[in-house]
Amino acid sequence: MNKVVLTGGSSGIGKEINVFLLEKGYEVLFTYCHSAESAKEIEAQFMNAKAFQIDFTSADQMKAFCAEIRAFDPDILINNYYNGTFIDTYFHKTEAEKFLNDFKNNVMPTLQVTQECINLFRKKKLGRIINILSSSLNSPAMGTSVYNSNKAYLLQMSKSWAIENVKFGITCNSVSPSFIPTDFHKNMDERVKETILAGYPLKDNLESKDISNVIDLCINGGKHFNGNHIFLDASHY
Repeated sequence: MNKVVLTGGSSGIGKEINVFLLEKGYEVLFTYCHSAESAKEIEAQFMNAKAFQIDFTSADQMKAFCAEIRAFDPDILINNYYNGTFIDTYFHKTEAEKFLNDFKNNVMPTLQVTQECINLFRKKKLGRIINILSSSLNSPAMGTSVYNSNKAYLLQMSKSWAIENVKFGITCNSVSPSFIPTDFHKNMDERVKETILAGYPLKDNLESKDISNVIDLCINGGKHFNGNHIFLDASHY
């Protein structure tokens, strides 16, 4: 297994995972939307990297990406893409349309990409699905109801992917990192960041290698390593 589809691979956690895999020699087809400069830098540095610009809310672009996936014929799928904010507003102040739009923009594309990959994996009777979620699922911050509901939906869905496909040599595992400052959190109040870090037992942020080591386990852990939800949170929860 050496061909990876990685959604959201040009910034934040996705970029760290991307570089880790590329340095290991994997071929990676990764998506980006706005981080064109970063994506081009990755492609220039690694001959085994292939960037694909996509707006996941566009039906035409989704169709083109699914065709690209079929041509690439991956062995591994890492669902990391998320378009939105971590902290927004309180649940009772959130418009119903906000929940619906974020579901359409995040969950539905992930389901479509995963369906595409599972169909390919089943034919070759081999595959790995890895979902990047969040430790916020266990200890949600105020104002994260939209973000957490989307991640929770994918967690429940991944349990079905694990049980339905394991007999075809396909495993599905989810990874929930604790808070790690990235561009995704650039608009977050610094006091909130300090509060989160103060409550963390190691008093230190996760490093990219911490996440990459677990990704490696999910890929190479064998056919019995399936259906797991791994929290990278120093046993805080």
